[in-house]
Amino acid sequence: MLALKVGKIVKLLSTILLSVFASVTAIASPDLKVGDIILQPLDCWTCSLIEAEERTIYSHMGLVLEVHPRILVGEAFGTVKLTPLEEFAQKTQRNQRMLVLRLKNPNMTEFLGQQKSPLMAVFRGVFLNKPYDPEFLWDNVDRSGNEKFYCSEFIAKLLSGFLRVTFPIKRMHYNVNRSAWEKYFNGNVPDGKWGNSPADFERSGLFYKVREL
Repeated sequence: MLALKVGKIVKLLSTILLSVFASVTAIASPDLKVGDIILQPLDCWTCSLIEAEERTIYSHMGLVLEVHPRILVGEAFGTVKLTPLEEFAQKTQRNQRMLVLRLKNPNMTEFLGQQKSPLMAVFRGVFLNKPYDPEFLWDNVDRSGNEKFYCSEFIAKLLSGFLRVTFPIKRMHYNVNRSAWEKYFNGNVPDGKWGNSPADFERSGLFYKVREL
């Protein structure tokens, strides 16, 4: 009787472990390349404002900077940091999926893969640990003179500087849910300031959609 119960427990644990391994593998090994962009839906008040304003489900994004032995994503979230893909994915809004974008120009994608070490060096030297910019301003610094970045700004500036290509930038608008934006910015909404958003990458002709995660 005891042997039968132990056998059932072992079988149940094996099933659970296989399920967990399959889900982690699906996230950790999605055939990503250095330079891929991951658009992500988030569940927060500000995120919902961004998504409504930009007519998208995506309010955050990251950049794949390493694929072996582990997929690492550069993101501006709290600070500019390097995050394992499985940890990055945990923030995704429930019942939503992330979207992978890749540069249409295969030469650029190949170049980023070949130059991943210099790309990572630029990331670490210029962007890593820089403060997040909740004001969404294109040129903004903290009291110590450190430049602040929000997610799409950081990625545009890193890739633009490395590839010598101009990535999406526009005059920002905050018209949808205006009263909420007024509250968020304490009455000083930065209308017409230069900037961008994840949706600008989503709609850019420089990228194509690879797959959802």
